[in-house]
Amino acid sequence: MALNGLILQLKRKFAIVLFFACAPDTVLPKFNIDLVVALLRQENAKDICVIQLSPEIKYCDYFIIVSGFSTRHLHAMANYMLKMYKHLKEEGGPNTQIEGKQTDDWLCIDFGNIVVHFMLPETREVYELEKLWTLGPYDDQLAQMTPESLPKDFIFGLMPDSSDHLETRT
Repeated sequence: MALNGLILQLKRKFAIVLFFACAPDTVLPKFNIDLVVALLRQENAKDICVIQLSPEIKYCDYFIIVSGFSTRHLHAMANYMLKMYKHLKEEGGPNTQIEGKQTDDWLCIDFGNIVVHFMLPETREVYELEKLWTLGPYDDQLAQMTPESLPKDFIFGLMPDSSDHLETRT
C-alpha cells in the first residue's frame, strides 16, 4: 500500500515494516485527519467513527473513536499511532502520550487538533461517546424541557402488591 506515494510497506512474517522512500527535499505528509484514518485502517481498526466538532468547541477539531479486537490490539494501534505522530509531527507540535495505559478496555491519544479513543466494543457500547459528542446539544434541549405530569390513569409499572389484585381467566 502506498500512502501519497511516500510510504512503502514490506510485509514480514510477524510485522509490517514501513519505509519512507523520499528524496531529501520531499515534504512528508502532515499528520492530518486523512492520514490518521488511513493509518487506523492499516492497523485494522474496527468501526472508525470520525466526528468533526463545531468551531465553537475549542477542544479539538476532530474526535475519532475506534474499536479493537482485544486489549493487545488496542495497545498496538495506540503505540503505532504515537510513533507515526512523533515521526511526522511538525516543528512545535504538541508533545503527546497515551492515556489509559493501565486499563484493558480504553486508550486515548490527544494529538492537539485530533483526539483518538481506542476502545473494546463492549466498552464503547457502555460509554456511547458518539452519542455524547453528536447529540450533546439535543440532550441539553431535552433537559431544559419541563416534564409533563402523567395522567392519573397512566400505569408505569406494576406495584409490588398488585399481584394480589390480578385475576386469571380460564
